[in-house]
Amino acid sequence: MLGLAAEPSRHAAFYANALGARAEAGGADVLVTGCADWGMLEAVVAAYRRRAAPLDVTVVDRCPTPVLLCAWYGAEIGVPVRTAVGDVVEWGENESYDVVCTHSLLTYPAREARGRLVENWRRILRPGGAVVTVSRLTNEAADSMVDDARARAFGDVAVTRLDRIAGDVDAEALRVRVERFAKAQISHPVGTVTDLRALFEDRGFDVVKLDVRRLEGAMSAGQRVGGAARTGEYGEIVAVRR
Repeated sequence: MLGLAAEPSRHAAFYANALGARAEAGGADVLVTGCADWGMLEAVVAAYRRRAAPLDVTVVDRCPTPVLLCAWYGAEIGVPVRTAVGDVVEWGENESYDVVCTHSLLTYPAREARGRLVENWRRILRPGGAVVTVSRLTNEAADSMVDDARARAFGDVAVTRLDRIAGDVDAEALRVRVERFAKAQISHPVGTVTDLRALFEDRGFDVVKLDVRRLEGAMSAGQRVGGAARTGEYGEIVAVRR
């Protein structure tokens, strides 16, 4: 609601086209692996409805809250949603899905777990099935955390956007929660566009699309830190299981 999160809507055209192509190819069984809310599910439903294509969608996350949000959203729009709580690095049955999609998930697992995640995606995809996702790219070699200055700046932006929230919200309580959220974020860099491609190709995928877009980073949220707004490059990738 505050407009601070890196939502799938920032890559709306990519998701609409990539998911739409899978819908037209008859890929009805779709798995959303990891979600903060119902944003990724919304993108899937929109792409399939636009083409009047059949859709059987499942959402899995290790946290029950976004899973419940997706179940609620599905009920609101009249789309049955199968839900599960589990670790997407290991969850799922062999060759069950035509499409796996997610948004900005690859920077959450550490390097070794990220490789196992992609291997698991391949295991649960049918031959010819595709991963459709977006990931931030970076040249940073080490894991990164949000420092105090950036967390405070993030909190400042949240407070200035209080008018977007209905009801009586305490500004200082919000600031504390936003700063705590920011400091809890640990990013495990995927690397460059070459690294992102290799992550999939080395694990049995053919990368059929990989575009790079430059966007303002979610943690910057429009504020300037150290004199300049932080921006980042994002890889939009479609990888097909061999």
